Amino acid sequence: MDLASIDFVGTKSHSERSFMNRDNFIKIRVSADELLAIKKRAADSNMTVSNFLRDLALNGKVILYDTENIYRFNQLMRSIGTNINQIALVVNAEKKVYKGDIDALRREVNNLRDEFHKYISTLKRCET
Repeated sequence: MDLASIDFVGTKSHSERSFMNRDNFIKIRVSADELLAIKKRAADSNMTVSNFLRDLALNGKVILYDTENIYRFNQLMRSIGTNINQIALVVNAEKKVYKGDIDALRREVNNLRDEFHKYISTLKRCET
């Protein structure tokens, strides 16, 4: 069986390593198949091999979060920001605020709040 080794020496500068207090390294020997499997699981977790194995060793599991909903929340926040800016322009130009604009903004904020609470309450931790 062909063996490969994983080396946890990073490319960070000395000051970055000191800041992170990670001046030590661990070296392990694994087969080529094991190395591929570890790299794949780390990549599937959007983590470096070091971070993946560190989390696994220290926590007994790797926790993954669904980031797709975060992207949706970001889009909603941009939309609300755009509407707020449009209302501010109208208010500054005409010195008037229209109830329909405020109601639409309120609906968007409430929608965002509801989606956020729904996401937080159903946040699933995926263990690998």
